[in-house]
Amino acid sequence: MNEWALITGGSMGIGHELAKVFAANKFNLVLVARSEARLKQIAEELRSQAGVEVKILVKDLSLPTAPQEIFEALRDTPISVLVNNAGFGWRGVFAESDLQHQALEMMHVNMDSLVALTRLFVPSMLARKQGRILSVASTAAFQPGPLMAVYYATKA
Repeated sequence: MNEWALITGGSMGIGHELAKVFAANKFNLVLVARSEARLKQIAEELRSQAGVEVKILVKDLSLPTAPQEIFEALRDTPISVLVNNAGFGWRGVFAESDLQHQALEMMHVNMDSLVALTRLFVPSMLARKQGRILSVASTAAFQPGPLMAVYYATKA
């Protein structure tokens, strides 16, 4: 199989586990996260265990330019599956939170980058008449959460 899966937040948690599943099913991988050391470690692990190709992109999805940079870096890589997994939350009193990090950056990661990446990769999937998108969410999308107003809102 020569299909490529792009997984954001691929260095830990659900993203790492999804990378293992895709690799076991012989998908080549593009893993995106902020930790270069962790990405390199996972890439080597998956290459040796599953025998797939693994590209890594060190990107911070809280930066508005990151989705376009990811897309441009992968212009020659036919992405078959886009997994929008990256996300983060913060717990605390909203009125005492850091507006930039606990609100605006969280919104960029949890919402804006997901929409931008989907919009950037969908046209080539449609042109090939082949592609899938998995956007990882949370049960937080269905209920309010104390001391996590922005996180719950971004998941809804």
